[in-house]
Amino acid sequence: MGFIALLLAAAAAGSAALIVVPAPSKTLALAAIVASEKSLFVAAAAVVAALIALGALRRGGRVAPVLAILLSGAAFGIGLLPAAQARALAKVRGIALDPVRYLTAPIDGEGPGTPDKTVEYADGRMVDVYVARAADPPKPARPIVVIHGGFWSAGERGEATISSRRLAELGFTVFDIDYRLAPQPNWQAAIGDVKCAIGWVKRHAKTDDWTVDTSKLTLLGRSAGGHLVLMAAYAPDDPKLPATCDTGDADTRVSAVVALYAPTELVWGYEHPSNPRAADSQERMRAFLGGTPAEIPDRYRALSPVFRVGPSSPRTLLAHGGRDQFLGSHHMVLLDARLQSAGVPHETLYIPYAQHGFDFVVGGLSSQLLEATLLKFLDGAR
Repeated sequence: MGFIALLLAAAAAGSAALIVVPAPSKTLALAAIVASEKSLFVAAAAVVAALIALGALRRGGRVAPVLAILLSGAAFGIGLLPAAQARALAKVRGIALDPVRYLTAPIDGEGPGTPDKTVEYADGRMVDVYVARAADPPKPARPIVVIHGGFWSAGERGEATISSRRLAELGFTVFDIDYRLAPQPNWQAAIGDVKCAIGWVKRHAKTDDWTVDTSKLTLLGRSAGGHLVLMAAYAPDDPKLPATCDTGDADTRVSAVVALYAPTELVWGYEHPSNPRAADSQERMRAFLGGTPAEIPDRYRALSPVFRVGPSSPRTLLAHGGRDQFLGSHHMVLLDARLQSAGVPHETLYIPYAQHGFDFVVGGLSSQLLEATLLKFLDGAR
């Protein structure tokens, strides 16, 4: 009994450690997402371990039960932290958290997805379309163009299928696109592909399968995809960042942009890698941009969204987690300050114990906070 309690307590303590301690590998950094978003399960496991240990103590056990109780206490306390912080944030923002969704929250797997349609928006580049649930009375849906992450060199459309389907159920039509990951440096091609997709959506606002209101077009990007959507939104007319296809008479301006845990100041990001054991972000940035900040300082500045903000920039929603191991939350702080000084309507959501990719646990507390904030933000994005 004592040994079983110790094993369970050690497992709970190890999971709890991932919530607060930088992970020693990328695999454990990804596991930390689940540990943080399912932290009440960690706390519950700690309680079970402690109860078993108490039973073992009554039967004469000593060392193992005592160690199990100590480990359980630590795991229980840490396991409560993310949920307590999320609840406090929800109260401040007037958001009602759903415990059933939390308990049953699935983990979004990486593609391919299960869209309603998959079509080609440019030569060799595809888009998955999740058509909005029909409104009553019928009306054009707000389109959301989704761009995946992956340090500009990995990932694929469909990596957040459940989230895209959820947005469609809420009344949005989602266009989840591929963009070119290679050959690198691919900064021009990747941003150009996003602009190409914007033009394609505007030119296909009404089809046999969907009808969207392109005056309300929103970009949503995760991680590196967040960087790409910010650049496309803030520099629509930059001749050095043209669309990679003929957009006809459709411009590439958007109504709003949503960037989740996105790099916004590339020099700062290069000099302040969040957790090198989780990912070599410096190497990925060199590959994407074609060099170091010392070698190509002008490019790093030109490709940093914080330096592209202006009074006419579209409404912006930023979200970041305080325990992000791939990208420091200071990126959000820097861009928030720029948006504030430029007078751009914007919203920031900082979730203290959320990890990079927190929204991949769809229905977790952080995901619920983001969804409620996003819906409110989009309702005001005209």
